[in-house]
Amino acid sequence: QKRLDEALDPLRKALAIQERVYGPVSRQVASAANELASNALARNQLDEAEAGFSRMLAIYRAVYTNGHYLIGIALSNLASVSMQRKQYGHAEQLYRQALEAYATTLPADNMNVGITHIKLGRALVRQQRYTEAEPHSLKGYAILSKQANPAVSWLRNARTDLVSIYDALGEPDKAKPFRAELAAK
Repeated sequence: QKRLDEALDPLRKALAIQERVYGPVSRQVASAANELASNALARNQLDEAEAGFSRMLAIYRAVYTNGHYLIGIALSNLASVSMQRKQYGHAEQLYRQALEAYATTLPADNMNVGITHIKLGRALVRQQRYTEAEPHSLKGYAILSKQANPAVSWLRNARTDLVSIYDALGEPDKAKPFRAELAAK
């Protein structure tokens, strides 16, 4: 927490400098707004995080009128605020929009696509929509397990969600390999 608090002034100064140098609507300002909003999210300052991610999204939509993966990242970050607020239906909508934005600019096996599928799966699990969650959690798991260190938190989240999904659906045999991977890590 102390490090997050210490980072606030430098992040605010960086945003002010970016605004002065590049104007209020630029990729650089959107990136600085993202850093400040990410800090706010980590400090559980959800209104501040939402405002920063919303600004990031508005800037990217203005800068990239033909679409861009950064719009998807902004949507996904905004959905993270909804997840922390336990507004799972709203988070689901934003994650779906993020995947649509990625589809126009990223390959299907991109790490951001995988992470967002895992996040969408988690939003659906939180709504107890296990059958709908399964393909997203599996897809995200498949994408990341080919690229990332298997211990990364997103893979752990996918394994945890897949165990929850299969337990809820009464399919313990499908849960078994994911449960074993969780125990091994």
